[in-house]
Amino acid sequence: MSDTFRLTFYGTRGSRTVPGAQAGRWGGHTTCLGIRAGSRELIFDAGSGIVPLGESLVRQHMSAAPQEVLRAYLFQTHTHLDHLCGLPYFIPLYLPLTTLWMLGPRTAHLSFQETIERLLHPPFHPVPLFEMPSLIRWGEIAEPTSALFVRGQHDPLLLNLKHPDQRALAPPPEEIEVAVHTLHGYNHPKCGVTIYRVEHAGRAVVFATDVEGYVHGDQRLIRFARGADVLIHDAMYTADRYANPNTPTQGWGHSTVEIAAEVARAADVGHLYLVHHDPGHDDARLAQMETLGQSLFPRTTSAFDGLSIDLLDTPRR
Repeated sequence: MSDTFRLTFYGTRGSRTVPGAQAGRWGGHTTCLGIRAGSRELIFDAGSGIVPLGESLVRQHMSAAPQEVLRAYLFQTHTHLDHLCGLPYFIPLYLPLTTLWMLGPRTAHLSFQETIERLLHPPFHPVPLFEMPSLIRWGEIAEPTSALFVRGQHDPLLLNLKHPDQRALAPPPEEIEVAVHTLHGYNHPKCGVTIYRVEHAGRAVVFATDVEGYVHGDQRLIRFARGADVLIHDAMYTADRYANPNTPTQGWGHSTVEIAAEVARAADVGHLYLVHHDPGHDDARLAQMETLGQSLFPRTTSAFDGLSIDLLDTPRR
C-alpha cells in the first residue's frame, strides 16, 4: 500500500458553532483537524468537527476491517469548550472495538485525564467515561514532550528529546513512522496552548491554533515552524479589528491575518492555512481575509470544513 500523509479540516471555526446557511462556504464546525500519517489516525482537537470525523472513521473501518480494532490518537491543544464540545458525540467512544489514545496538557489544577473526566460525567453528560465500552489510553503531552510512533508498535513513545537521558531512549530515525513534537504557547488565557508539529515521510505540518502574536513575530513559533510544508495558524481577526479602541481583542489569545502571514514568511513555510474563523464572519468577510492573506503571503488559503490535502502528492516548493 502506498504511503499517506493526508490532512482534513473537519472544523475551522472558533468560539462557537455556526448553524445552517449562516455557515456558508466555510462551514460551521469548531476546531478539529484529522491527519492520516502512514498507518496512524491522528486527531487534533475535539471541537464539534470531531463528530463527522468520527462518523467517517467508523464508516471506513466497518467497510475495510470490521473485526479489527479501530485505533486513533487524539491530541488536544487545550481544554476550552469550543475545542472539546464534540467529544461527547464522538461515535468511536461508544464502540467496544475502539482504542483511543487521549493526549493533552494538564492545567494548573487538574491532570488532562481529570479535566476530560469532569466534562464527560453527569451532570454535564449522561454517560461517564468509565461506562463507555471503548478502551481509553491516557497521556500528558506538552512542551518538552514528543510523541514518537514506532513502526509495529501501537503505543506512542513519550519522550523529552531535549534531555540526553531521554534522547538516548529514542529509536533510530528509520524506525520512527511519525513524530509529533510540541511547543507551549503562552499567549492564550488562562493556561496557554500546545502547538503541534507532525513529521512523516520527510514532510512536516505545524498546527498553531489559539495563538496570539508578539512584537517582531513569535520567535519561538517561527523556529518551531521553520521549513514546514504546511503551517495552520489562527487568524480570527484583521489588524483593524484587533486594535479597535471600541472593541479591542488584544489579549484574547487569537491572531490576525497579518500576524499569521508574518510567521509564515519568517518561518519560510510552504503553505499557510488560516483557521479559527470568527463565528460572526460570513462568506464575503472570510473571502476578503483570504485575499488579504494572499497579498501578504501568496501561498495562503483560508481553510474550510471538508478541505483535504494529500501532502505527499503536493510538490515541494
